[in-house]
Amino acid sequence: MRELYLVIAYDTPDDRRRARLAKLLKGFGERRQCSVFEARLPRAQWAHLKGKLEDVLAVYFLPPEAVGRTWRIGHEGLKRLEDPDFV
Repeated sequence: MRELYLVIAYDTPDDRRRARLAKLLKGFGERRQCSVFEARLPRAQWAHLKGKLEDVLAVYFLPPEAVGRTWRIGHEGLKRLEDPDFV
């Protein structure tokens, strides 16, 4: 199964909606800025997340080779799906 690499960005003036989106996306990806998340998801997980999104968001799908060329300042690299999020 091929995983998808995504950059998910949103902009809303509503604090409650913004907090709800951040909480939802935190379960699927890693926060890169206040309203920007980066994720590596299998297609089934993306379908699940897509079904939960209530607002219009910008989601950019990146080819796997683009992730390897991503330059990050002040952030660790994106975790692999096989790496646990807890110790």
